[in-house]
Amino acid sequence: MTTMASGEDDTSVRRIRLMVNGQNYTVTPDVPPWTTLIDFLRDNVKLPGTKVFCREGGCGVCTVVATIPDQEVDAGFKTIGINACQTLVYACAGWRIETIEYLGDRYTGYHSLQKALSGFYGTQCGYCSPGMIMTMYGQLKSHGTLNVNQVEQSLDGNLCRCTGYRPILDAFKSLAVDGSKHLKDKLADIEDAYKSCPKTGSICKGSCKSGSVGCRQENQEEDISTQLEDFKINVGSIQWYRPVTIEGIKNVLKKIQQDEKVYIVVGNTGQGVYKDDGPYTTYINTANVKELYDISLNVPLAMGANVSLSRAIEVFEHVAATYPGYQYLRVLQSHWKMVANVSVRNAGSWAGNLMLKHKHPEFPSDIFLTLLGAGAQLTVNHADSPSAIQIDLEQFLQTDMSKSVILSVTLPPLTQDEQIRTFKISSRAVNAHAHVNACFKMELDPTDGYRIKRKPLLLFGGINPDFIHAVQTETYLVNKRLTDVVTVVEAAKMLGNEMKPDAKPQDTSPEYRISLSQCLFYKAVIGFLGNRVSSDIRSAGSVLERPLSSSEQDFDMNQDTWPVGKGIPKLESTTQISGEAVYLDDIPLLHNELHGAFIQSTVANAKIKSIKPSEALAVPGVVSFVTAQDIPGRNSFVVNAGGRPDSVFVGKRVSYNGQAIGLIVADTRDIALRAAKLVQVEYEDIKKPVLTIEEALKAEREEMVMNTLTGKKEPYTFGNPEDALKASKHKLIGEIHQGSQFHLALEALAGRVIPIEDGYDVFSTTQWPTETQAAVAQVLDIPAHSINISVRRLGGGYGGKISRENVVVTAAAVAAKKVKQPVRVTLDLSTNMTLVGWREPYLSKYEVGFNDDGKFESLKVDMISDGGYVANEVSVGFLGSRLQNVYYIPNLLFRPIIVKTDTAANTWCRTPGTVEAVATVENVIEHVANYLKKDPLEVRMVNMVPPAVPRLMASPQERNVVKEDILPLLKQKAMYSQRVEEIKIFNMENLWKKRGMSIVPLWYQHDYPPVFSYGIQVSIYEHDGTVAVSHGGIEMGQGINTKVAQVVAYKLGIPIDKVILKASDTMVGANSIVTGGSYGTDLCAHGAKVVCEGLLQRINVVKEAMKKTGGKDPTWLELIKKCYTEGVDLCQRYWTAGKEHPDNYEIWAACCLEVEIDVLTGQYLLRRADIIEDCGRSMNPYVDIGQVEGAFIMGLGLYTSEEVKFDTTTGQKLTNGTWDYKPPTALDIPVDMRITLLPNAANPQGVLGSKATGEPALCCSYVVVTALRNAITAFRSANGNDHWFDMDTPITVEKVHQLCGVRPEQFMLSAKEESSPTDFSFIIKDQIPKENSENFCPLN
Repeated sequence: MTTMASGEDDTSVRRIRLMVNGQNYTVTPDVPPWTTLIDFLRDNVKLPGTKVFCREGGCGVCTVVATIPDQEVDAGFKTIGINACQTLVYACAGWRIETIEYLGDRYTGYHSLQKALSGFYGTQCGYCSPGMIMTMYGQLKSHGTLNVNQVEQSLDGNLCRCTGYRPILDAFKSLAVDGSKHLKDKLADIEDAYKSCPKTGSICKGSCKSGSVGCRQENQEEDISTQLEDFKINVGSIQWYRPVTIEGIKNVLKKIQQDEKVYIVVGNTGQGVYKDDGPYTTYINTANVKELYDISLNVPLAMGANVSLSRAIEVFEHVAATYPGYQYLRVLQSHWKMVANVSVRNAGSWAGNLMLKHKHPEFPSDIFLTLLGAGAQLTVNHADSPSAIQIDLEQFLQTDMSKSVILSVTLPPLTQDEQIRTFKISSRAVNAHAHVNACFKMELDPTDGYRIKRKPLLLFGGINPDFIHAVQTETYLVNKRLTDVVTVVEAAKMLGNEMKPDAKPQDTSPEYRISLSQCLFYKAVIGFLGNRVSSDIRSAGSVLERPLSSSEQDFDMNQDTWPVGKGIPKLESTTQISGEAVYLDDIPLLHNELHGAFIQSTVANAKIKSIKPSEALAVPGVVSFVTAQDIPGRNSFVVNAGGRPDSVFVGKRVSYNGQAIGLIVADTRDIALRAAKLVQVEYEDIKKPVLTIEEALKAEREEMVMNTLTGKKEPYTFGNPEDALKASKHKLIGEIHQGSQFHLALEALAGRVIPIEDGYDVFSTTQWPTETQAAVAQVLDIPAHSINISVRRLGGGYGGKISRENVVVTAAAVAAKKVKQPVRVTLDLSTNMTLVGWREPYLSKYEVGFNDDGKFESLKVDMISDGGYVANEVSVGFLGSRLQNVYYIPNLLFRPIIVKTDTAANTWCRTPGTVEAVATVENVIEHVANYLKKDPLEVRMVNMVPPAVPRLMASPQERNVVKEDILPLLKQKAMYSQRVEEIKIFNMENLWKKRGMSIVPLWYQHDYPPVFSYGIQVSIYEHDGTVAVSHGGIEMGQGINTKVAQVVAYKLGIPIDKVILKASDTMVGANSIVTGGSYGTDLCAHGAKVVCEGLLQRINVVKEAMKKTGGKDPTWLELIKKCYTEGVDLCQRYWTAGKEHPDNYEIWAACCLEVEIDVLTGQYLLRRADIIEDCGRSMNPYVDIGQVEGAFIMGLGLYTSEEVKFDTTTGQKLTNGTWDYKPPTALDIPVDMRITLLPNAANPQGVLGSKATGEPALCCSYVVVTALRNAITAFRSANGNDHWFDMDTPITVEKVHQLCGVRPEQFMLSAKEESSPTDFSFIIKDQIPKENSENFCPLN
């Protein structure tokens, strides 16, 4: 035990200890009690391999493995994976932490998990890779082995924007005991690639014995068990207690005064939901109270309050299989697996979840609902009471818990006739809170028509904070028979009437939650009845079950040009898998480096009346407050990225909610963030914000984009669209809204500015260093040559770091100039999401004329883009050609329009505008097909562009590769015709689950803009002949460095391990353009090819002379040394000038996707995706397939789960964290995903026969909308309505459900029963979703 502090009680200590990677560390009172493990690891221990992003437990990048006391076993320990961003470091006393650095690195060799992820090309930007590996390492260490199902389920909390997850899953499945043979065979090849240990020369196993030179050393672990004793530590005025008995907890609670705020700490996972519950004056960590971990396996089952959700799930599984009356625990087991994610469930306790519900009644707690349904009793003890009491869950909500503690829960056995069904309906498959959750418990008599023998339980969450029981419906159902369809329908109607959902703007609509509650009741009834209902209705009772995923990849090997064409892992992958890859915020702090935190506006359209920073400036450690008045130059971080200024800090008037008003500069990030909240801003002349395209049009805020062909603000016209439309036999009018999308690069925007003797060293998360350099120069009013920018890599980009990061780095620059010290600004997720704009939303309006076959005769389209408050980066102006996709439109009028809204300026996002243009014309195709009652694929085929015909802003095609090559191959590989028939049969046999399948083709015009130029330099070192390359492009996961290295190795004829890529900078890469649009990789590879050819011209002169003299070819090293002695310049630079670009080319692709929907809930499953893309002659199939998969999955998120909502009163972006924003997870991708790179498709115009792959596949993702349309149509048509319906995106589960238009009158028990057509109602477009309240705004 450490020395006691003088004058303190005998449990007080001055520090706590924990072990990190085999080394002991102390935490002393200078560390604030709210400090998380992630900050301690990165800032104190200096281990940056563990990344940080959301700080909410929602992304998984901070996962570490902890060996902690196992209170169920005397002196025992257990190992779990946890989110370091949620774990408070003071709670880690006595713990042993392992981070990615402990597993392996380039010095000690790599762990098999690391090798697998690298070898399967499971890393792209690499930012998520340490978290992925540590999640799986936690599973491996705690269970001893892996199985394939465990691999899939355990990645429920790890996000990846780059890869599409498939290679990550394959990598880890290759290590599973039941992994497939082809994966294990590939793993064996990967293991062979890691040939030597730096010490022994043998294949490295990932660790060596203690004391081995150059290998990981396992230190003798000092006994830190004293940290498991009762202690108290004072951190300033805040107390941290760690009692070891229940009496100890009560004694602490007795000391709490009325004005004090106490926090009982177990996993601290609730802070991911409710971040502003503090600050606290007292922390009580109960992790060492053994009684709170007690589990009694007798009847009744009892579990202590600290039992984690993961452990409870294990207990449920065991008890359900062992003890009579507890079979219902299988239901709870399945439900609790849907709570949060593995890391959260490992750390969080069931009692902590209940306390969150107690404090926040609106919290849709799955734990509360299911325990209440099970009839559980809580044992609660008040600090002043000698004995505990037992209360039920509803009594618990009414109990004052300020000085009480939950001790345990008791779950009773149920009789054979008592049945429970539970449901959780959320925005995606896993790691999402419920829109509505429900629990139904009924005691049934199967011999009497499933009569309900006594009052049932119908419990719901997500309705409103006070709604738990459907009391009226419960009463009505007593003694009713579930086999009576009238009873079921009437009960559902009654249920709908007593539901009173609240109308919070961030929630789904009240109408959806009412309908969903009715449908869940019906689903429960069908589940209870089982085989008593007809077979076609039986599917109503089940939920969608996701099978184990699988994948296939098919590509040409092209061995004749290796290493170009060879599928090799990324060059950076080994540093990424070991945590050695350095991202901006991983760079060690300088001794005098300060941190900045933004003050953001809380309204969207108002004047600033006053700013009062005095309270913030009084905080110890705060150095300065920076505003627009401190800017010496121009208050705009935009130079070449647009013609309109975009303010670094607000001047006089706020333009959007979240805009930067100022920057607090402080000694630490924590101080800066806390002080920033104390800055007071007062507003005046507050106006209602304009947030949607429709509102902007109504306010006359639209502007026609310049027609580049005429130089006027007028539409693009091809043929005679007006006359052709009038002459068309068939005409349709329609529109489609497409929403925004957050880029979700897992490395947040960051900037770091260091004053130096002749200017500034600047580090920025930028895709465009030239623009960043210019922006800093403009804002500081200094010359560009005094600004040095270097970028090693980015943790993802997708367009979000082209210009938006410059608001961060210019703010840091202004601060650095003012305080004359280095300043670093790294955004948290919420600030990142609200400070800058996202993908631009679109509204497309169209009129189409066509003949009886569905062939286009005329098309008029208005595409309206929401540019935000300043429209610098809108894509609508160049979509005339993209709009046509693979089709021939003989008469076309295209009007590109921009509107201005009171939102952050929107920006480029992967395939900007092109995906929306493709979606627009595909929607038109679907509309025409519906009108003519034709198969949409038939309409697509009849409109395919023939060779040699002119089109708007597009060169005539020599041949239609989609029609002639891709579609025939796709239909064959996807077994399209066979599956169409299988889907028809499935839909006939299932009333409540429907499948749909669709094919969407793609033509992608890849024209090199003349301004896209990059500097490339190749340097050969005479010492050993190794080669270094620097280029003006930015590596952000797309594999630009790997492809450049392959080209250099190929052209110079050397092994690729002799080539290294250096960081991009503004010296070699001076004036280089943005890396984006898939142009960077093409042009940098092209530039590298030209540079090498130039070098070889000089080198080969020497080579020929040496060959002539020596009679044989010299070795590469001999040749290079000779060149050096002969004075040959071994360095060469090239500028990829527009006039020297490769020829433009076209990319073709198509996707076939099958989906299945649950009509009653709106949830859906992506069953299978087949994609064929023309990648030319791939330079690296691993890279290209990864790009195809990643782009496609990102597009699926755009069109399904990634929904954005605003508060219409304040303009606040409500979707500002992982709690509400839901990109796809590993369990949302297609179950069966098959990627083919079109064979025998060399590109004569491309670099060494290749084509770009970073963006096109995202355009194919609109297929998810058309496939869902097919499935929804199957249900609607079966119920007498085959009319057209709009599908504005994203198509959330709410929209799917409401488009199906389910009503209680359809709740049949037998196919012989028929609902009246008059009872069936479809939701019209204006009702999807219906506005929750006047404060609701879905972003269109």
